[in-house]
Amino acid sequence: MNKLATATTEILFDPVLDESFEFLQNPYPLFERYRAVSPVAWSGRGNQWIVTGFDEANQLLRDNNFGKKLELWKHPNPFMGGLMRFIRSSTTKNMLFLDPPDHTRVRTLVQGAFLPSIIRALEGHITEICEELTGDIQPGTEGDLIKQLAFPLPVTVIAELLGIPPADRDQFKHWSTVITASLKGNVCPFTAFKSFKASHELRNYLKKIVCLKRTQPANDLLSSLTQVQNQQEGRLSDDELLSNSVLILIAGHETTVNLIGNGIYHLLQAPSQKQLLIEQPQLIDSAVEEFLRFDPPVQIVRRICYKETLLGDKTIRAGEALTVLIGACNRDPRVFSDVDKLDIERDKFKHLSFGGGIHYCLGAELARSEARIAVSMLLRKFPDIRLQAPIMKYKAPFALRGLQELQVIY
Repeated sequence: MNKLATATTEILFDPVLDESFEFLQNPYPLFERYRAVSPVAWSGRGNQWIVTGFDEANQLLRDNNFGKKLELWKHPNPFMGGLMRFIRSSTTKNMLFLDPPDHTRVRTLVQGAFLPSIIRALEGHITEICEELTGDIQPGTEGDLIKQLAFPLPVTVIAELLGIPPADRDQFKHWSTVITASLKGNVCPFTAFKSFKASHELRNYLKKIVCLKRTQPANDLLSSLTQVQNQQEGRLSDDELLSNSVLILIAGHETTVNLIGNGIYHLLQAPSQKQLLIEQPQLIDSAVEEFLRFDPPVQIVRRICYKETLLGDKTIRAGEALTVLIGACNRDPRVFSDVDKLDIERDKFKHLSFGGGIHYCLGAELARSEARIAVSMLLRKFPDIRLQAPIMKYKAPFALRGLQELQVIY
């Protein structure tokens, strides 16, 4: 599956279009082979550039010559291209798919809820939620850490932040799973239909809550956004309000589930690192950054070129698409040493797991706080925690990298 062209800079296996069990389990050796071809290499299969170099990706994410109008990407399969444009049509009003000035306006209206001071004020409550979720777990018992902690923690936090019932979190999980299943370049029509249907259902669910917030505002993000919508300056349209609420709800828990799950999984595979963190709990900040570098929960960032630009040693033409492989960039040996080793004492923690530039992840500090609190509490309460089996299965799609389950012995 992993063939690379030897005489050209063309990649024949495209991570946006191609998936396999082996690739999902461990894509990093393949990424090293990509970089050996070139940090910016052409994928004829995907009709796009694949970026695996840290510096090249860093430039791309901060360059206004690259933007979010990915409907300009000429999908190698015209039918799939049309299908992807149809799926995208329901999300084009969320900030993830906007360029300035619309992106600037929408992000400015939303970002107040994610200021570091706001997140710090939430940390006591996040700790209480963690205590409640782990309260009935006894040392030595078996369980699925994803189901028991990594999922319910962030979905409860983001639901409360938005002002929607955390009791509906199982329904959110269903909607989120179905919607994100379409985040691949070769999604089947049936999966795409289910994704569109789930997105429609979630929007209708949120629409009812937004209507209630307009007449009965509370101290939450949705109430704040509905009030902003009623002002003459800085308005959010109905579509923008709903699209960004869907984005915040899904992105606000899906990636953090994977951050906590992936981080604990790799920590338990490195007993010396686990013991070091138990003995020196002050290393938790750097440990979370290393989890983010080592196996990031978001693996793909995409852009379209608006103006001919030199990226690395490649000339990118207007209209060409680019996919940044975050996990590959985070293991670029030109930037990091011992790239395949989990090292919570690493002294260089710049990584691209939250993106960069104007689209830097709005919820980065919230995700960090939740991971720090969850991991610290787990190791304090269950210092002997270990995996039930040495290998756990990763789920699709590759773009959002996380485990199907994380079976542990507490």
